[in-house]
Amino acid sequence: MRWMQGALVLLCVLLMACGEQAPSAQIERPVLFDEIAPSSGSASTRFTGTVQPRYQLVAAFRQSGRLLSRQVEVGQRVSRGQLLASLESSDQQSEVRNRQGELARAEVLWRNARDELVRYQGLHDQGVGSLARLEQLSSEVRVRAATLRQARTALNRAQEHLRQTQVLADTDGVVTAWHAEVGQVLASGAAVLSLARLDSLEVWVDLPAQGVSELAAQNGPPRIWVASMSEPDVGSWAHVRQIDPELDAVTRVQRVRLAVERLPAEVHLGSLVSVELARQSAIAEPVLSASALWTLAGQHYVWRIDRQSSQVQAVEVEVVDRNGSRVRVRGGLQPGDRVVSAGVARLSEGQRVRLEERSGS
Repeated sequence: MRWMQGALVLLCVLLMACGEQAPSAQIERPVLFDEIAPSSGSASTRFTGTVQPRYQLVAAFRQSGRLLSRQVEVGQRVSRGQLLASLESSDQQSEVRNRQGELARAEVLWRNARDELVRYQGLHDQGVGSLARLEQLSSEVRVRAATLRQARTALNRAQEHLRQTQVLADTDGVVTAWHAEVGQVLASGAAVLSLARLDSLEVWVDLPAQGVSELAAQNGPPRIWVASMSEPDVGSWAHVRQIDPELDAVTRVQRVRLAVERLPAEVHLGSLVSVELARQSAIAEPVLSASALWTLAGQHYVWRIDRQSSQVQAVEVEVVDRNGSRVRVRGGLQPGDRVVSAGVARLSEGQRVRLEERSGS
């Protein structure tokens, strides 16, 4: 009986010990840290670019005529199939009415000829009437059927000519320019308006010859950051899609067209954006305290501090250079990251820390 009491006491002691150890994992350990400084201003050059469409459609009428109306204005957003402009169409409408009348007459004549053939065929089967008359009626039905087909084709052609007096949007987009005025007589195929597609926006930036040469001289893809003018931190990476082969005769700049991964939500067609070109040779690796490094299986790591949760995360780095108590590293660190600079051996993945001091890097 006493041994059972002893076991119960031992079990209580163990439970109390577990209960005391659980909160210890949540204790915030005070640490010193380094903050990765942003690259110096000399490492990048900033220009102003504009958002432009990669593809721009030029709409035109497929027949000549006088421009009757313009249904949209420059800058207006349109949908696929929306009416954009129309020609004076009184002649085409009259032609459609005439062809409809001819089709109706052809249908009546064909129907009468068919009924007469059916009636006479019944008489001929009863031995009344001649075979020559029956063949004549059959031939007349074939002629009337051919005339009916021609009338239907002529009506379809007239209706198509009427539809060609209107210009409809081939795709969703924005009207960027009008090339004709109301009342102007247009030839078939003459440009009427320009429509920019919204699914293929890109950024155009004009660079001096030196800037274009630096882009071409880089070994790998250049680092280009496109951002909103009001919020420089909100943006996306871009790459060079095309460089115009000639310099502008007046400004002596060369146009570079950039394909952007994702434009900011507040940036639209025609918006001004900030274009920052980083020179690869000038991009500096972060400099940290040597005490921030720790090694596992021959690989160097640092503890990065999450700004939201204050938890540490192991980040693999490569030591580029050592200078006394400072080391230059290369890896997954970005400007603004905070790295534990002292006490790294006592930390574990996901542990919460408390920042005691900041020291610039």
